[in-house]
Order: sequence, then C-alpha cells, then structure tokens
Amino acid sequence: MAFIPLQKTLAKVLKGYRINDIESIKLFAVWDKIAGEKLAAHCQPVRIDRGILYVEVDDPLWLTQLRYMKIDIQTRIEEILQKNSVKDVRFFLKQ
Repeated sequence: MAFIPLQKTLAKVLKGYRINDIESIKLFAVWDKIAGEKLAAHCQPVRIDRGILYVEVDDPLWLTQLRYMKIDIQTRIEEILQKNSVKDVRFFLKQ
C-alpha cells in the first residue's frame, strides 16, 4: 500500500468544498482575530468560492453594519493572511 502525502489528500478535500488555496483555510481559524470578538459573535465565514468569502450573519442589523465594514474586513484579511486570497466578501442572513 502506497502512502499518499497529507497535503495532497487535504487539497482534494478542500477542492470538494471549493477551496483551491490551502493557505486560505487559515482564515477560518483566525476569524475572531480578523473580525474582532464582538463582531465574530454575530457572523462566521462558511465558505470560499473562487476567491469570494461568504459570511453568515445572525441578525439583519449586523448584516447592514457588516456591509458598511466590508472594505475594512477585506483589509484585515490581507493583513493577517499576508496575501490577497479573498477578492470579495459577501454577507448573507442566517436562515
């Protein structure tokens, strides 16, 4: 039985979730740092598809607030991940 490198297996799993950049997965781990504790309590990233980060929000008021903060959040993502892996951020209301 041949061994398959973990990175290769992980890449296949992430591709199933439409995440092509393994480095982008760090975003999920550091979301509290990107958004801040107060904001992160009301929104969570759910997926990255073709460079677009989709963030689920629990309240319509927070959804409106986050839309105004979109550029700030994108800037924080670039600062913390130190790369331009997210082209756009889209917020949607949790159902």
